[in-house]
Amino acid sequence: MKRFLGLLLLASTAVYAQPEKKKKDIIYYEDSDVKDSRFSIALNLNPNFVNRRLINDETPEEGGLILKNTDAKGAFALNYDFDIFYRIGSSLDIGLGFGYSNGSYSYDGAKFYLNRPDTVTANVETDIAMYTLPIKLNFNTTMSDVFDLEVIPTVQLNFMQKYESNFSPLNGMPSFKADLSEEQKSLTFTVGIALGGTFHLNDNLGLITRLNINYMLSPLIEQDEFPRETLIDFGLNLGLKYTF
Repeated sequence: MKRFLGLLLLASTAVYAQPEKKKKDIIYYEDSDVKDSRFSIALNLNPNFVNRRLINDETPEEGGLILKNTDAKGAFALNYDFDIFYRIGSSLDIGLGFGYSNGSYSYDGAKFYLNRPDTVTANVETDIAMYTLPIKLNFNTTMSDVFDLEVIPTVQLNFMQKYESNFSPLNGMPSFKADLSEEQKSLTFTVGIALGGTFHLNDNLGLITRLNINYMLSPLIEQDEFPRETLIDFGLNLGLKYTF
């Protein structure tokens, strides 16, 4: 009996003599350590096809440019804009941007006259340029771990900078250029919509791919002797988005 008690006491002593295992440290994060920024920035490159539309082509009796039954030929342009977005909900961001847009179009067989009985027929090539201030709403939903589907309606302010036309008369007269930059409206408005999404390359960086269409509501030049022209463009938004 004494031998049994001695062994039991020896065993209990050995157990208590073993060193305690080192406990793994538990890390607690404060709210300040969790990334919860609502801001993002985006740089967009927009290859678009730009064309002209007529609101009306009424010409007064004293003369002007006549574009009846004259369809314009548009051209491709490379435009860009920079956006800052703020997330106001789980599926809605609001953004403000700044960009530059340009375009060109031409039409054949335009007629014009100024207080003369004869009418000159010419081919016309027009170049326009503007600075843009787009206001965007980004309605988005997560489709997968790497892709967000986005619908983005836009209202855009256009600060017009350039309107130049080159006239090539068909009667042998020399060509001439008309700079109407001072005659155009200084501010016009455009509405548009884009559909596409953002592919997430990592937690912060995304690749933007969207289709878009935009229509200018205001005429480029609003004068009695000039037709009321506006612009339409459609194409792609390609860019990079960085979320803070």
